[in-house]
Amino acid sequence: MTEQQQPVIIDQQSDAPRQERKSSYIKDSGDRIQSIANTYGLNALLLNETPEKTLLERALVRERQRKELQQKNLEQIIKVAYASCKKETAGDPDQDWLQRFFDLAKDIHNTSMQKLWAQVLKREVTNPGSTSMKALKILKDMTPKEAQILQRAASLSCYFGADNSRKLLLGLKTQGGIFSFSRRVLTNNLNIGHFHLNYSSLLILFELGIMHATELESGEIGMETPLSLGYQGKHLSLQAQAKGVHLLYYRFTPTGNELCKLLGNKPNMQYYDELVALLNQKFAVQTDVQSTMHHTV
Repeated sequence: MTEQQQPVIIDQQSDAPRQERKSSYIKDSGDRIQSIANTYGLNALLLNETPEKTLLERALVRERQRKELQQKNLEQIIKVAYASCKKETAGDPDQDWLQRFFDLAKDIHNTSMQKLWAQVLKREVTNPGSTSMKALKILKDMTPKEAQILQRAASLSCYFGADNSRKLLLGLKTQGGIFSFSRRVLTNNLNIGHFHLNYSSLLILFELGIMHATELESGEIGMETPLSLGYQGKHLSLQAQAKGVHLLYYRFTPTGNELCKLLGNKPNMQYYDELVALLNQKFAVQTDVQSTMHHTV
């Protein structure tokens, strides 16, 4: 039975209480730097009196605080991963992978990002080898804002034909005109910017190595065999109504596919409605069908 994975929701809100966050907005730059120095044990030269501890002693205190925080982060990630378990069949993760996971995850403080790392660990326990070292490295370097962009892109992603890799469908390309020498190329595009995924967001995904930067075009969709398309757990059957129809899309990289799977299915229903409306222009679309058809594109 396929594991029903709850989607991970990523936000950028601070873990501090609301009142504390509100009061922090009114601090000036000097107060902010002093607050940072106090928090991280680097305020010795900001004090009016001579520091009681030596430079080495202060460094050791700060190192101890850092290690305590890292331990706290790892324990919280383990707690979240354990709480998400539902007695699924488990495997034995590779020990080198686990050590690399702990080395990277120990500095993750953001609560939402910790949930994502917890999902990584659980997925590796239930399906060893599912998350590569490369994916861990990209995830470690990803900011919460970048993770939100990935989450938005993942919620718009689909797959079609026999290829189950994630794609961001951009539109349709068709041939217009009656005679071959007068045919014009026509495109009908989805405006993914309406769904908070503008081109600057795509550039971030390109730079992170999550999505290929080249816009791709499928082969011509034949009229004989329906094309299967999956979107966030929904399955569609597309029967081309004319010749010369192609799909335009961006393809997620293998690492991008891994990270999308970690986020789970979280359909954007407004996008889904616009997607179906676009496809209905050139296809006879059946929704909620069994995912049993294959069509090479």
